[in-house]
Amino acid sequence: MASRPIVLVTGGARRIGRAIALELGRTGWDVAVHYRASAAEAQETLTALRACGAQAEAFAADLSDEAACLSLLPAVIARFGRVDALVNN
Repeated sequence: MASRPIVLVTGGARRIGRAIALELGRTGWDVAVHYRASAAEAQETLTALRACGAQAEAFAADLSDEAACLSLLPAVIARFGRVDALVNN
């Protein structure tokens, strides 16, 4: 069985980013949800993604910090093995 594609959605915990993440999860993607400070919303988004069959994980990072930016993608790859798409929300 082929694995599902992996997408990283920045700002994926709330508002438009959440809607994008949920639509991708519903249409066959596993989703890495980035957030800066909205941990509770990120957990709600993960619950919704998992309910529709997606694998999902949340990753906190302040993208105005260079070190945080540089560590985000390796953390996602460590969890999912790869990233097939990036949604820069």
